[in-house]
Parts: sequence; C-alpha cells; structure tokens
Amino acid sequence: MALRYTSKFFCKLLLLLCVLIFASSCEIKYSSEVISTNDKEKSIAELSQEACDCFSNQKGDIDTRLTPCIKSINYSQTVNLPEGHSLQDSVAAVDSMKSKMNAMKSRELYKMSSMMQNLVVSCDAYGAEVEALYDKWYPIDSSAANLDSIKILKSNFQMASVSDSTKIAVLNKLIAKNIEARRLAEGLRRCQQMKKLFKNEGGAYYASAFIYNLQKKYPEAISELKQEISISGDNNLELIVAVIKRKAQHNK
Repeated sequence: MALRYTSKFFCKLLLLLCVLIFASSCEIKYSSEVISTNDKEKSIAELSQEACDCFSNQKGDIDTRLTPCIKSINYSQTVNLPEGHSLQDSVAAVDSMKSKMNAMKSRELYKMSSMMQNLVVSCDAYGAEVEALYDKWYPIDSSAANLDSIKILKSNFQMASVSDSTKIAVLNKLIAKNIEARRLAEGLRRCQQMKKLFKNEGGAYYASAFIYNLQKKYPEAISELKQEISISGDNNLELIVAVIKRKAQHNK
C-alpha cells in the first residue's frame, strides 16, 4: 500500500462516518407558511462539548458510540412556497433551495472536520479511541518472515534504477516493513531516501511522523505532518496533527 494512500485512508476512515451521518441528517421541508428562526449558530467548542458529553455516555466501538452524537447535529431547511403556488413555482423553489443546501453542506462539513479535530484534543473519551487507532496503524511485526521480506525488498530496491517505476513502490514497502519491525532508525533513513529521490511523492513525511510519534518526538512529528499536508494538499491530515497534539499534552 502506497504511503500517501495509507495516510489519506486513515483520515478518511475516521471522517467518513461523520460525513455520511451528517449528510443524511440534512433535509429540506416544504411549507406555504413563512417560518423564521433566531437560533444562534453554535461554535466549534460548543458542538465539540455536546458531542463529547454524548460520546462519553455511549457504549460499544468508536463508530457505535459516535453515530448518535453526530446525528444530533442536524440541519433542516424550509422551502417557503407562495400561496397558490404552481408546479413551476415549486420546481424553482426546490432547485434554489437545493443549491443553497449544497453550499450549506460544504460549510457544515468543513465545520464538522474542525469539530472532530477539536474533539480529539478536548475530549478524553474520543481522543483516547482515535489515538489507539493511530498507534496501531503500523502493527508490530518482528517475525522472521517480515525480516526476510525486508532483505528481499532491499535487494530489489538496489537493483532498480531511479527511472524504474517499481523503485518507488519497493521503497514504500521497505519503509512500511521497517516500521512494522520497529527498526525505526532504518525506517527514518528510508524516509529520507524517499524525500530525496521522489520529492513530490509525499507519504514519507507521514511515515516519518509516525516514527517520531513512537519515539515521543511530538514537535518533529507535527512538523513532518505539516510537510505532508503541504505536498499532498490533504487537509484531512490535520486530524492526525490533533492526535499528536493530544499525545504531547498528555506526555508533558
């Protein structure tokens, strides 16, 4: 699995449930009555606190516990149709509201992402769950079979030319295998090779951040993740930055 894909997949795994639940909670209602509301928009901190309180009172795995908490954050919009409205009026009003709802969903999903980042840092119950998921992303494998795989990959890497499309794939696997074997110094060295040989590939920063995380070098881990975000353009990785910040706070 390519390192860049691995980094994106971890974040999407955490965020996808939230996005799907939230999107399903958005609805359009139709009425010929004028409805007004003075509800104040809740801040990220307020939404995070509500979600944290809810999550802490649930039982089960992280998805089971999070689902009712995200469902409670919903948004419904009323389409106000004129009295004696025609079919054309209805179609025009619905099309207009769908456009507004799409824009609203984009803003609210961005807010949802920000809330999840804040939740990791501010909510011990949720933060601990996400932290555990992250720490297991490269499971320990010090078996003889894995060490033999590293030897074979090392040989294949040395034989391949820089222009060979397989070289980067082999290096990706070599980095991952070394991390799983907890050969951290070698893993970092291979990450440096990736950065030098394939500057725009990314993924190596994500991997080196994970190594620094294992070594409890949290400022270095955050710096590597920021570099990964800059290269990949994947702002979802800010969720992992939040995980590292939480760990830094708890290890002072």
